Amino acid sequence: MPVQISGTALEGLGNIPKNAEHSYQYLLIRLLLGTVTVSRGGTRSKQAIDYSSLPATVQTKNPAIAVRDFLTSYSVGGSVNRLIRLTCADNREFYREILSEFMNFYIQTKRGSSTVAFVFLYRILERISYSVPLLYASTQREFRGTFNDLKSILNAEIEGELSMFKKFLGKGRFIDPLKLQVAQKISFSTVGGYGGNYYDLTCDRFDKFVSKDRASHEVEIRFSEIPEFLITIRNRFFHSRTGDGKKNITTIEMPDSDEYFGKINPVIASFLAIVTLQTVAAKYHI
Repeated sequence: MPVQISGTALEGLGNIPKNAEHSYQYLLIRLLLGTVTVSRGGTRSKQAIDYSSLPATVQTKNPAIAVRDFLTSYSVGGSVNRLIRLTCADNREFYREILSEFMNFYIQTKRGSSTVAFVFLYRILERISYSVPLLYASTQREFRGTFNDLKSILNAEIEGELSMFKKFLGKGRFIDPLKLQVAQKISFSTVGGYGGNYYDLTCDRFDKFVSKDRASHEVEIRFSEIPEFLITIRNRFFHSRTGDGKKNITTIEMPDSDEYFGKINPVIASFLAIVTLQTVAAKYHI
């Protein structure tokens, strides 16, 4: 039976454990492991990408094995039934909102509306940027290191929750420090010939790429830099005031915004999915 979230359905859940439909954490795991279909009206998007690894891969396992392997690889431990029992009444609104945002992202991506899909990714980042440090701190058995981390963050000069989130990630406790250094490739090459435009406007606004190749219109970005990249592109494209000196992106530079955001959305979605999965792992590990 499909599970409805504000008019959007998760389908293809199969024979799920008892009460699993009431656990938004379980449903999020199923979605981000690539084992369900998202539908609204006449739009159906089969989500078959496993975001639990870097880089993301096509999901080839059956759902039961995929979830079991996630519990093992993310050091959650225990059974799926245990996870569902612990999560059914815990942080329901937070995970329900995150689930809804991801579902909207997949629906808009399927429709070819990548610009709108990007907006939902930014909304996810805004939701997790404040909540994740608090969720992490509340789960730790050893408070000394956690306290020192949060103290250094809160005492620093940071501009808003997004800056706090980036500084928190940089501590390397919530996400494996090695994973933070993994570089992912973004290719701006297009059939229509706008790859050079997209490459230039991106490199002109963001300078923290690991590598850049003008000939192939490709860049590589570290996992840890993706939040700042997302924020930069969002600010420069969706703010278009003249004369503010911020090098805002014009539609002359970006002839097709859906084409452009379709190039960068997969890397951003990968980052947000791993952070979301990690919140579940940190909270419910044995």
